[in-house]
Amino acid sequence: MVWDDFLKRMAIDCGLAQGQYQVFIKRFAQNNIDKRESEIEANSKELLDNIEAEAYKKQRGEIYKKFTGKCPQLKTAGSHKAETLRKWLLSEYSAGAIDISAPETAKTSEFPSPASQIDWRETCRAAAQTKRQAANTFFANDLGRKIDLDDIHVPLGLIERQQKPQRRDDFSPQIGSQAYQEAEKLIPLSYHEFCEKVLTNSDSPKSNGKRLAVIGEPGAGKTTQLFKIGDRILAKTEYLPVWISLAEVKKPLCQYLIEDWLRIAAGKLDAAPAEWVKEFQELLSEGKIWLLLDGADEMGIADSLGTLSPQLRERVFDKVRIVISCRLNIWEVTGNSLSDFDTYRMLDFGYGDGENCDQVKLFIDQWFTPLNSPLARGETGPIPNLLPSVETTSIPTPPLTKGGLGG
Repeated sequence: MVWDDFLKRMAIDCGLAQGQYQVFIKRFAQNNIDKRESEIEANSKELLDNIEAEAYKKQRGEIYKKFTGKCPQLKTAGSHKAETLRKWLLSEYSAGAIDISAPETAKTSEFPSPASQIDWRETCRAAAQTKRQAANTFFANDLGRKIDLDDIHVPLGLIERQQKPQRRDDFSPQIGSQAYQEAEKLIPLSYHEFCEKVLTNSDSPKSNGKRLAVIGEPGAGKTTQLFKIGDRILAKTEYLPVWISLAEVKKPLCQYLIEDWLRIAAGKLDAAPAEWVKEFQELLSEGKIWLLLDGADEMGIADSLGTLSPQLRERVFDKVRIVISCRLNIWEVTGNSLSDFDTYRMLDFGYGDGENCDQVKLFIDQWFTPLNSPLARGETGPIPNLLPSVETTSIPTPPLTKGGLGG
């Protein structure tokens, strides 16, 4: 990998915003990397392509903050941060530590034009964070205490499904989605394998990672999975995740993106500014967007997947990567509407088998650990094992669910 490509990948991995990205690339370019910081500051307009000294200093400080996680020496470098980061970058480049396993399209695509004044990465991050906070508040109201879904997240594996499931003839409400026998090839993937194989390397049987469906029972973690996918996109690629709760979509999706999502992201009451609309449409047409569509089963219409299908086939989405989440039973009935999607079913929590951790106990430990408690700070041992000695592998179906009223 050449030096310029190395710098770009480092900037992306550290989540640099557009202005920070440009400053970082120019400051540590081969023609500037050995220059003293005082020389860069004094001649910033000449050496950094018309970047003013004050603007450079401001962006430089933010760059150091974002690189601290990878280069902890920056915390104690004082006035020598530029030299510290320079040495660290050279060391990482020599060691070949950068992950270059992403698809070629991701490595060679570029950020929006430097002339753009819109920080799209921060815009997408902030929009998703608003939805994440809403989800945290929903659970906090039920529990009566503050909670952060990231703190209780347990990375669950998924099952890659490669054929249409067959419905059993003896269906009854009592057995719910278990009535669908999966007469198909099932490929179990750990959370890490799913991320590397499907998200990073675009290795999926139907769509090459462009059309993915995450399905599962209520409470299986589908929403959290989509949040984590968005986090990974921002941290490890140049793409931009657009996270949408389908429960809020009451109009054609393309129309909703411009009239609602983009307007809110731009902080406007009436309509998104023209330059926002123009750049966003360019990002869509250039394939730089991932659409993360959460909760197809929550749209409040009879055939949500059938309604979405023709919309997702519009030309504007030809190059857009799409991940959609849906309840298992809804997908089994109407999932053929999106037959071009690769399907991944969320696995249940595992009890551990020597090689894998006890996910049930891990979740219980994290769920019942109050924020800022001594346990959360690591000052005491783990919560005692309150699970029965005999593993509970089958939980009775709640009465409401048996009657067909369960969510």
